[in-house]
Amino acid sequence: MKYAKTIIYSTLFSCTLTSCMINTHMVGNGGTGKQSTREKSFYIIGNRIKEADTKRMANGATDYSIDTRTNFVDMLINGVTFGILQTRTVTVKK
Repeated sequence: MKYAKTIIYSTLFSCTLTSCMINTHMVGNGGTGKQSTREKSFYIIGNRIKEADTKRMANGATDYSIDTRTNFVDMLINGVTFGILQTRTVTVKK
């Protein structure tokens, strides 16, 4: 019985592990990074429920970059909810 609990806990814990990742998208010539806006995107079991509106965040700019990352806070939320709720931080730099 003790062995089964160890396997179950190990499996649940490993399902909550994610790595830090970052994706960068350049629009136009990209942003200089002097101005930035940050929002979170939310997913429940992999299905998007709220996504950051990058066009609104860019506020009409023609040159900007979009960074989508999973940081420590996002991983903490993922771990506490056992992967049911996942978040990603989206930053638009102008």
